[in-house]
Amino acid sequence: MSNNTTYNIRIDSRIRKEADTLYRSMGMSLSAAVNLFLTQSVIQRRLPIDDVIAEPLGEPPPDDDYHSFDTWEQAKEWLNA
Repeated sequence: MSNNTTYNIRIDSRIRKEADTLYRSMGMSLSAAVNLFLTQSVIQRRLPIDDVIAEPLGEPPPDDDYHSFDTWEQAKEWLNA
């Protein structure tokens, strides 16, 4: 019997296409890549993402479009406002 579960998520179609192409070039499916990401999250007890940005992001948004938070709770409050 399989231990797999089907889970539906929303993904930007452009990102999904690019990610699928990327992971196929590495010899794995997008599903396998997501499983790898989730497994590493559980093992590391954090998001398994380096703090490295591949490309410069350009100018920051104007002050009225940018929000900075000290805690996750502050961000959740702002999002739910």
